[in-house]
Amino acid sequence: MKQLFDYLPVIAFFGLYFASGRDIYIATWGILIACTLQVTLGWLIWRKLEKMHWAVFLITLVFGGLTLLLRDDTFIKWRPSIINLLFSIILFGGHFLKRNLIQRLLEALMVKATGGPITLLAVQWRIINICFVGYFAFVALLNLYVAYSFSTDFWVLFKAIGFSIISIFFYGGMFGYIYHCMPEEQRARLFQDKTAQDNSAGQPSTHNKPTPPSEPLDDKTDAVRDHQ
Repeated sequence: MKQLFDYLPVIAFFGLYFASGRDIYIATWGILIACTLQVTLGWLIWRKLEKMHWAVFLITLVFGGLTLLLRDDTFIKWRPSIINLLFSIILFGGHFLKRNLIQRLLEALMVKATGGPITLLAVQWRIINICFVGYFAFVALLNLYVAYSFSTDFWVLFKAIGFSIISIFFYGGMFGYIYHCMPEEQRARLFQDKTAQDNSAGQPSTHNKPTPPSEPLDDKTDAVRDHQ
């Protein structure tokens, strides 16, 4: 449910665009209302305002509002580029921290998924972070190129399909690089068979003891919160 909630604005935009006979202004109303609902219901249900939702809401309010006020779809087309450039700038700023934001996020996700952290070299984390910086900047520029070079219909379709394909290749490549850099024991833990875990749950083991987390739980919580 939480994942569906995160994609509510995107679903509203594309759904209303095609349902309304490709009316970009109705779709803009839809994404603006969906972003408003996202931050409002997020507070009512989980009692917190996620940073990512709040930033996207403000950007949508400005550029969606200008689109509706001036009846010019150029502004809503700029919205994805502004959001992706914001991500790129934030990640680039964090590149000079001891633990960049991507490292903190992926470490928290790994602990949640497998019970243990990812152990990579500092230079490897920096490479991963720079790749994400470049990816978001590339997507931002590509969005503007498509928006100004092709029709609105093509832009919407490319935004729905083209960017999804690009993201699949990028995140797949990043996962492959991280997997290649991970120590062998962490690779085994990542794909450990659940049946084997169940069979060995009640048996004492004298070897392969789980690696304890390298940091306290509160810091992992902060990592997720910083990313959001």
